[in-house]
Amino acid sequence: MEKKKYIFILSHATSNPIEAIGLMKIAMNMKAFDDSIELDFFLIGEGVNLAKKGVADTISMEMEGQKVVVGEMLNTLIEDFDVKFFICQAFMSAYGISKDDLVKNTEIRASSFLGELMLDGRIPFQLNL
Repeated sequence: MEKKKYIFILSHATSNPIEAIGLMKIAMNMKAFDDSIELDFFLIGEGVNLAKKGVADTISMEMEGQKVVVGEMLNTLIEDFDVKFFICQAFMSAYGISKDDLVKNTEIRASSFLGELMLDGRIPFQLNL
């Protein structure tokens, strides 16, 4: 059976934390149910901020009566599930991000890499909340 492959596209961070939290919760659930799937994130637009050290720790909201911190979710995805975060190089300078600022498991890529991932069979997943 062919391996299932997904690419989660995140375009917001601080301005719309529900997008990051929603996608990360879905990703963690998917990996928890089937760790054999390939699942990574492509950060574009304001979403590139999630790859900058410390930023994800400042993003939180209450869900189901509990405080959810994006930084904790990011660490779980990286440490427990070895998820990669591809960051769109075109948006890095707009948000003052350098290579030295990036969290573990982050790779800098051109926007065309997202198209390559989809041509390689990755199923794109995005939330518009």
